[in-house]
Amino acid sequence: MGLLLLLWPAAARSAQEPQVRVLLARAAALRVVPVAGSSLTLRDGRGRLLGQRDEGLTLRASRGRIAGVEGEPQRLWLLPEQPNGSFWLQQRRYRGALLVQLNEGRLQAINRLGVESYLPSVVGAEMPHQWPAEALRVQSVAARTYALRQLRPGADYDLDSTQRSQVYLGLESETPSTRSAVASTRAQVLTHGSRLIEAVFHSSSGGRTENSGEIWRNQLPYLKSVPDFDQISPVYRWSKPLDAEQLLEAFSETGGAEQIEAVQRTSTGRLKRVVVRGPGGEIELPARELRRRLKLKSTYVRFDPPEPISDPFEDSEDWLNPSLGPQPKLIAKGRGFGHGVGMSQWGAYGLSLQGKGYAAILRHYYPGAKLDLYQAPSAWPQPPPQP
Repeated sequence: MGLLLLLWPAAARSAQEPQVRVLLARAAALRVVPVAGSSLTLRDGRGRLLGQRDEGLTLRASRGRIAGVEGEPQRLWLLPEQPNGSFWLQQRRYRGALLVQLNEGRLQAINRLGVESYLPSVVGAEMPHQWPAEALRVQSVAARTYALRQLRPGADYDLDSTQRSQVYLGLESETPSTRSAVASTRAQVLTHGSRLIEAVFHSSSGGRTENSGEIWRNQLPYLKSVPDFDQISPVYRWSKPLDAEQLLEAFSETGGAEQIEAVQRTSTGRLKRVVVRGPGGEIELPARELRRRLKLKSTYVRFDPPEPISDPFEDSEDWLNPSLGPQPKLIAKGRGFGHGVGMSQWGAYGLSLQGKGYAAILRHYYPGAKLDLYQAPSAWPQPPPQP
């Protein structure tokens, strides 16, 4: 890998990098403003110049059209005056170009920019920028690989800006440390069998990552369970009291929950299916549905009754000792945060504190994957051309 990087000359660095299209917002109205001292170029869906704007503009969806935009398709491109410029959308600032188009009666705001310009924000949004440089480099390579794997030329956009893809918050989540991490790993991706891997990641596994095939459809060779090094994580262990009202809201069809028991667990101990028993009956659920209903950090969890009160007078309610709120019926006791597959961010932090380099950390969490350089832009599926 070292020799390969030495052969990555300035000419290759200056080649046009792959472009990504990120959905920033869906709304009935959007406010777009040029940065101070700059302007925005407006073009329609066919690329025709509509003019320059030194001031902000508010775009609205009205009667199946973008108000003020003539012709078809109903699209509007807004491009910063400078090639590397930026713009404000709502309360955030972004690099690249902005495409606004109609979708089901609402406006879609889609940011198009080079992947290397996109990543410093993602790294800063997904991982604390104060973390060691090696951990930030791990996140850079994983996020780059994930983004390029998601390119979908036939779709409206490639990525979401939320946790549904990976978090992207614009320039305000960039820092010198995240820009340095991206620049020092420029063009590096993870491959397996000459294909980009599914470089998924999560916050903390609670001691051991999960096999992809035990919670998702396919077992991928590089997404195997490995020991984690996330013991320093604040969510390595956690608990969540669940009172009667919460349980009734989550399981209205059974009148609440008196017991939640595992029907099936993965080899690492995470729930796959559970049975919920309440006053009105019982239901069986997949673990992901249980996690959604109870807003749990992970499915690496068990449910215990609350500890009995040793002092019988301690639970009495009077004017000298008022109740502190609803008493829990069950206690969720869990580990980790997220699905547990692939790279653990807190584990990467832990290994970086041990002096491990980013390449070694990536090999640990994606066993069998190869650290490589992305190919020339012509080899990648490209989004539709920009006006």
